[in-house]
Amino acid sequence: MVTVSICVGSSCHLKGAYEIIEICEELIEKLGLRDQIELKGNFCLGRCAEKGVTVMVDGEILSGVSPQNFRKIFEEKILRKLGEGNANGSD
Repeated sequence: MVTVSICVGSSCHLKGAYEIIEICEELIEKLGLRDQIELKGNFCLGRCAEKGVTVMVDGEILSGVSPQNFRKIFEEKILRKLGEGNANGSD
């Protein structure tokens, strides 16, 4: 299980957090990953002054996330973590 927390605090809200949540939900559903990804909203992750929305993937804080680059981040960070988990199981 990979936990994805998207900041929904004031600053991130204004930078597109809810659009990122919608994209994430769409990808989870499209790829059939509902039982492998826990999606959460989170208040301030302490990166308000940085560009973009702040997202945390299994404790790793990612700054500069936007609706335009989220799909790439989803592939590189979230799907990769799921793949690492499958490397020790049966795939």
